[in-house]
Amino acid sequence: MSSDDEKDFAAAGGQHRENDDDDDDDDGPSSEASDSGSEDEDDGEKVSAQLEQLEAAVAGNPNSYEAHFQYVTVLRKAGLLEKLRTAREAMNAVFPLTSSMWHEWCQDEARLASCAEDFLSVEVLYERGVGEYLSASLWVDYLEFVEENDLSVAQCTPPGITKMRALCERALAAAGLHFTEGGKVWEAYREFEQALLISMVEASQEAKSKQVEIVRSLFRRQLTVPLANHNLLLEEYKDWEQQQGVQVGDDSDDLIGLPNGVALAYKKAVQMCRAREPYEAQIACETLVQGDLLQHYLGYIALEEATGEPARAQILYERAVSEFPVTQDIWLKYTEYLDVNLKVASVIRKVYARAVRNCPWVATLWTKYMLALERGSAPETELAAVFEQALLSGFQTPNEYEEVFLTRAHGLRRRIMAAGSDADNKLDFAVLHETFDRAAQFVAKYFPDFFDQSLRLPLYWTHLEAQVLKDVAAARGVWENLIKTHGRMPEVWLSYISMEILLGNVKETRAIYRRCYSRRLEGTGTEVLCRKWLQFEEEYGTLEDYDRAVLKVGPRVAEVQAMQHQQEQKTSQNAVSFLEEAKAQGAGERKSKTSKVTTKSAATKSADVHVPKSRKRGVGFSEHESSAKRQKGRTETNGPSGVKDTDHPMEQADVITGPSPEMEGGQEGTRKSMQSQSQSLNTAVVYTDQCTAFLSNLSFEATEEQIKEFFVSCGGVKDVRLLRDRATSRPRGLAYVEFEDEQSLEAAVAKNKEEFLGRPLSVARSDPKSGRSGGRGSGSARGQGAGGGRGGLGQAGPPMISHRRGGHVKLTGTNTFAVPRTVARPLGWGTPHGDSSTTSIGDQAPKSNSEFRNMFLEKK
Repeated sequence: MSSDDEKDFAAAGGQHRENDDDDDDDDGPSSEASDSGSEDEDDGEKVSAQLEQLEAAVAGNPNSYEAHFQYVTVLRKAGLLEKLRTAREAMNAVFPLTSSMWHEWCQDEARLASCAEDFLSVEVLYERGVGEYLSASLWVDYLEFVEENDLSVAQCTPPGITKMRALCERALAAAGLHFTEGGKVWEAYREFEQALLISMVEASQEAKSKQVEIVRSLFRRQLTVPLANHNLLLEEYKDWEQQQGVQVGDDSDDLIGLPNGVALAYKKAVQMCRAREPYEAQIACETLVQGDLLQHYLGYIALEEATGEPARAQILYERAVSEFPVTQDIWLKYTEYLDVNLKVASVIRKVYARAVRNCPWVATLWTKYMLALERGSAPETELAAVFEQALLSGFQTPNEYEEVFLTRAHGLRRRIMAAGSDADNKLDFAVLHETFDRAAQFVAKYFPDFFDQSLRLPLYWTHLEAQVLKDVAAARGVWENLIKTHGRMPEVWLSYISMEILLGNVKETRAIYRRCYSRRLEGTGTEVLCRKWLQFEEEYGTLEDYDRAVLKVGPRVAEVQAMQHQQEQKTSQNAVSFLEEAKAQGAGERKSKTSKVTTKSAATKSADVHVPKSRKRGVGFSEHESSAKRQKGRTETNGPSGVKDTDHPMEQADVITGPSPEMEGGQEGTRKSMQSQSQSLNTAVVYTDQCTAFLSNLSFEATEEQIKEFFVSCGGVKDVRLLRDRATSRPRGLAYVEFEDEQSLEAAVAKNKEEFLGRPLSVARSDPKSGRSGGRGSGSARGQGAGGGRGGLGQAGPPMISHRRGGHVKLTGTNTFAVPRTVARPLGWGTPHGDSSTTSIGDQAPKSNSEFRNMFLEKK
């Protein structure tokens, strides 16, 4: 049958293509027939190639609506019935089909139907089509198909008449209130009843009179419904009544002869038509963009909702979702209206099923769908199926999945509470526990970085485990698992404690406080928990319990506050340093611009311009350097501190800009300038290491916080400085820990060889006097980045003198480890030459580059 059907379908489908060639029938030479045949072959090859491409596209991306649509369209044109059926079913399994697509599908199948079984399959297709979107035209096609092809209806048997009338009433309920298209459904219903009346030739007069009343009732029912062309319906009714020998209306009043109730309803319907015609004109405008059309629909919907007739509002909602099937706001508004105003379980469940089919990515629709099923007392199998479908819908955020899981859990809890001591509760208990367990695993797997700060899921989970399921051990297991992953959050501990207090477990609550008070928690969590512990002992414990808590809480709170104060000082110092660096950089940039402008103006003057003697550069500056090179050396700044980064660290930026106050003061002004600059360089932080422990064999993964927590029992930890490699900035496995007093240091040294992060930690007292340098600069923990040993391995100290830009070092005083022994003074300065033009400072004068280089060569 399939091969013959495909031939007939292809012939029917090819009619449209043949009609396009009617104009060429008169040309008729036989040679053109062969040309036409070759062209058909080429077209067939193109269609085959296109079908292969579209089939691959659908197989590669089954969620592509466009690929499915194009594939179905090409298959229909090619007349491949079997593949077309399969393609349509595959598309409808993923997407709802439009009314026009259902019309084409039903028409194609009806054309080939040849037996009762085929007719039934077409009816099933029509049922599927009218169930997806509102379409008065599709309903009319459905009615006509049944009337023509169902033998029981065509032969006017009582079962056939009953079936047809029931189907017509369904069509009226679905589309009879459609303002512009509903009249077609009424007309199809009346035509069936009128045809039935005409066929009653041999029937009794009583049967005919009954049938006349059925037709009259349909007319009068329709007159009370506000539909387009309402005046034409009245004229048609008057003509029909005249055929029955009844006069309705006259020149004075068109409604004479109608019952008073029908006349009043007709007048009201006319007024309603006039109120709706402007809205219908707005949404019928072909030039409207989608946004404007949606707004017009929303305004129209507001009008229908205000009338208080849910059926009319529902029809308009159906029209809106047909125009905007993937607009979630329409579906949300529609379902909310039905939940509040209609409250018909069967209707609401069908609408929700269509809503999640059109907008499966909207979690709110799924949760509302599950609630609607619960209100309608749906079986557990249906609820579970919808829940599983929701989890496969591809929501974008973990909160949406969490909401779906919680909705499912709420429903299970309500069912358990309603069942009481029913034996089925055991099954519900297992399902509830599985739901929470799946929720935790699901979120952890697909959203590993997510954590709900409100703890909504674990709070509800533990409540149900402890209060409903009576399994306190399971409730504690929830919090214990959460502590393993989020133990630094004080909210987790406080919620755990609240549960134990609610259960009246004083001993267990005290044990939790003892576990968490010494932990390093986020923010002010440690202080909050300490205060809560004291409050708990005041309310539930004895005086001895309270005193023991005070002994533990007091030192811990003081330690935390000291650490916070130290952190605040660091933050404040960093902020001040940042502002000073920014200010210095801005000043350097302004000076650089000024120097460039001055140098440019000076270059235009004569080479014999006299420079005042007080502004002469020292011997350390080469007179043969180009002006551009000198200018570059003066304008570059040495890092954020603004120190000049030139070949001579102590060189002054005395460009040709007029005498400075220091220069005008002669040698005394120069000496003051040098002293001021030297003081600005001596800004490194100095550490005395009087109460400091030196750590070695430290894990490379160790952090400052972990080290502080390791020594928290010793008390009084002031600072931790990790040593890092100069080149790579990686940890060296060494650190210094500074304590507030000698007792804390002794307690720390006593922890020598204790295991820390999988290694036996070596703890020794730091002895600053045995080092090669006389003091310590800022370590890597202070942000120096690349460096800083004390000179020997494992000893922190000021950074080495760097020949790169950005080295901030102390160049005078006792820190001379990086300076040749004969140059224990600022670099570039030495014994003055006999040149009388040299500007001296005491017995010293700056050296030139060549002299400085020769000095090092001599030492070698």
